[in-house]
Amino acid sequence: MILIFSAFDRELTPFRRKLVDRKPIAIAGLHGIRGRLGDTWIATVSTGIGRDRAWESARCALDAFPDARIVISSGVAGGLSHGLAPGDLVVADRLILDGEGDHAADQIIAIDVELVRRAGQILHGAGLRFVTGAILTASRVLADSAAKHAAKDQSGAIAVDMESAAVGLEVARRGLPFLCVRAVLDALDDEVVGAHLADAHGRVKPLAATAFLIRNPGSALKLPRMMGNLGRATRALASALEALAGNLPTTDHGGTNK
Repeated sequence: MILIFSAFDRELTPFRRKLVDRKPIAIAGLHGIRGRLGDTWIATVSTGIGRDRAWESARCALDAFPDARIVISSGVAGGLSHGLAPGDLVVADRLILDGEGDHAADQIIAIDVELVRRAGQILHGAGLRFVTGAILTASRVLADSAAKHAAKDQSGAIAVDMESAAVGLEVARRGLPFLCVRAVLDALDDEVVGAHLADAHGRVKPLAATAFLIRNPGSALKLPRMMGNLGRATRALASALEALAGNLPTTDHGGTNK
């Protein structure tokens, strides 16, 4: 069985549509679905934004699914490297958990070299383009170019999210194989429009969004592009996760994953 984490349901919606025998995860403290891709059982868990929620969800899910053989942290990410564009795939070879607000490397989580190499072979064989490098798990949204450039310079990471290192730490504590595969939502010099409007689960309150657009009418022109970028990123993730789930070595025996 493969256990896949993302911050929001929407990040994995195109992938989840590929699963059969889908059903909600009926476990207190967890939000997600489980289903089957070919002979492989998969559980997808939405953690909400931030490393505290990610760690708690990882702890709960790993307790609930002791038959998980591989864990993947996935979802969208911000690009911190020139040349990374929306929809590009990033496979982490290490994760950096930043210090509170200064992007100094607080903890570095190494990812097994052979598993990263195998994932790369699978993605290449599926005709998917990707880059490999460090992903920074930040303590806050890096919503503008200045913040992303500062994070890039201080961490050396090529992409940024807010959950993966927290998941990785819990998985490492349990000694399970772990991968981090993200798709770029915003490029290095892109602004993340209205990032502060989403709640912990990615939901945007209509009244808050309306008030924001009234105060910032120019932002309305940027929203269609951002939604297009989200579509490209989630479709790329679906292709990557489908390829990985079908080719990574797992041994499914049923049990709690069904």
